Amino acid sequence: MKRKVALVDEARCIGCARCIDACPVDAIVGAQGLMHTVVGDWCIGCELCLPPCPVDCIEMAPPAGEWTPALKRAAGERGRRRQRRLKQAAIQSHDAEARRSILAELLARK
Repeated sequence: MKRKVALVDEARCIGCARCIDACPVDAIVGAQGLMHTVVGDWCIGCELCLPPCPVDCIEMAPPAGEWTPALKRAAGERGRRRQRRLKQAAIQSHDAEARRSILAELLARK
């Protein structure tokens, strides 16, 4: 089975950014409301960007170059950085006791 990479049909792209959120290695670049593009050397061919696209403007195509060990290592590192970034951005909830303590402290300030 040959490797394929995602290719965005920029004329059909509506800039919804759903593909960006789905890409595990940050290979899709763009901004909300603007068209997106795939950095071909970064794409791992996982196809996770296909289902969330509401206008079906992403297709899988043969890559321009070879998938080298260096590209594979770089993709792994991008994936790990993305996971760290998402974990840091996640909202951490407090347990019930901590919420009571916070609420008591806030009420005591009044």
